Amino acid sequence: MLVLGLMLSQVFCIPLRYDQPSCDFAQNAAWVSVHWTANPPDESAIQALAESMQARQIAFLFVYTAYLKADGTFSNPPNHAENYAGEFAYLFRKHNQNTKLLAWVGVPLKNDRPLGIAGWVDLAEQSERSKVVAYASEIVPNFDGIHLNVETVANRNPDFLQLLTEVKTAIGDEKLLSIAGAHWSPDWLNAVPFLQDFRWTTAYYRQIALQVDQIATMTYDSRAFLPEVYRFWMREQVKGITQSLQDSDTQLLIGISVSQEGTNSHRLAAERLADGLAGLCASGSALAGVVGVALYADWDFSRQDELVWQKWLEK
Repeated sequence: MLVLGLMLSQVFCIPLRYDQPSCDFAQNAAWVSVHWTANPPDESAIQALAESMQARQIAFLFVYTAYLKADGTFSNPPNHAENYAGEFAYLFRKHNQNTKLLAWVGVPLKNDRPLGIAGWVDLAEQSERSKVVAYASEIVPNFDGIHLNVETVANRNPDFLQLLTEVKTAIGDEKLLSIAGAHWSPDWLNAVPFLQDFRWTTAYYRQIALQVDQIATMTYDSRAFLPEVYRFWMREQVKGITQSLQDSDTQLLIGISVSQEGTNSHRLAAERLADGLAGLCASGSALAGVVGVALYADWDFSRQDELVWQKWLEK
């Protein structure tokens, strides 16, 4: 029993530490709100944001620009008089030319199964995919690329792969195509009938990696009820996803939530920045497949998070 206890402690008990020298990334990312592109630009505020991103070593900024509404139109369309994406990008780059700006586009996906977000977009329809492709093509000249957040995509969904192919073709190789990636599931768990295809398996992650330049995983909303469980969850997600993307050139960013919104899937006492970093940093050799951390989201980044983040950067 003692030996078994020691073995289990080695597997499940991950210390709250993130000072490992190997856990050091300079190509981090953050999601920011639609406030920046849907309101008249305030240069002093944009300058503060630009300088903050530089100080935090944020190499990619996912700037929320629009989502596809139920009526088939996009919120904040590119040609709308109140779309300030171009002005925001211009002013941001005046003060920070190192952080790449990606237009974050939301697509709430229609699902026949209770996978998560209940959306209305049917990607099996060419007309629906064409709307996303057209929006990406119109908005991308102001940005370094597109960040697609399509929720919730079931494992093995062929229509999502087709959308990625069409968007990448439309925006060209000179622009980055980034996506928000789902939770990873091992094959043995995916084989359980009532859990089948709820989360992405290694095979599907590999298919997606062939279509995109970057994946920022949504490795949060884990339903972990204790910090220790969240650390273990993060470690296993990182190991599974990096193994899935082995031999791939696709950039992998590991998403860690700093959201202050408590839900059944995101418990504030468990999913904290420090614990997310600890789980990531406990991933050992899997860290070689990671280029950075993606923070969800900047609007909830607290003073305590700032202290943790700076401590992690300065280790």
